[in-house]
Amino acid sequence: MLKIYNEDNKFRLNRLASSATLIFGDCIYESFDFEWAEIAYDKLLPHGIFMVQTDLSTVAEWKIFLDVLFGKKNFLNMISVEFDWGGRSKRCFPHKTDYIFIYCKGGKYKFYPDRVLIPKATAGTNLDKKGTGLKIPTDFWRDMSFSTLSKERVKNFSGKNIQWQKPLKLMNRLFLPFTDENDLIVDPFLGSGTSGIWCLENNRKFIGIESDKSVYEIARKRLQDFQEK
Repeated sequence: MLKIYNEDNKFRLNRLASSATLIFGDCIYESFDFEWAEIAYDKLLPHGIFMVQTDLSTVAEWKIFLDVLFGKKNFLNMISVEFDWGGRSKRCFPHKTDYIFIYCKGGKYKFYPDRVLIPKATAGTNLDKKGTGLKIPTDFWRDMSFSTLSKERVKNFSGKNIQWQKPLKLMNRLFLPFTDENDLIVDPFLGSGTSGIWCLENNRKFIGIESDKSVYEIARKRLQDFQEK
């Protein structure tokens, strides 16, 4: 099941059943309108997971808000993600880090870290005690580089890279440990549709919402083309 809507996310979220295993919002970073997150909270299953991605512009405000909404005891992670591309300021060290807050609605949430293991620097040595050469990622991710020349990049109707696109490997790291097949993932900021592509590839149900008509059309076509392959 995959459904996408060209609507205001608060309008559509209000009309959803409380059946989401995971809600992920790569939101408008400069906005202090957190009302959509309050609605999203009510749409999660009792064991559901909420994620929001932001940057320095609102990271402090989101932490305060989510600690109140979910309760501090339900805070799981603040993931730091380094995206080393784009322009570089000459007035300070360039800001190239996003932050992803992860909260659970209740204590019985799913978590399968073995699904997203990464190579250890000590693989093949005596320090690799288990002999697997693998480890669980920490909360600082430096392996999400996404070149502007990547084949995964989505173009807008003018032939330019769409802004703020995130790589599929980021969705994999975020979604795979917290969901099972046929679980419902909701993305209130659909953008170019990467989260929907991931759900199609990994047999998850998906609802995406995008208010911008032109961006929505890009995501709609991308998802349609993927399904027709």
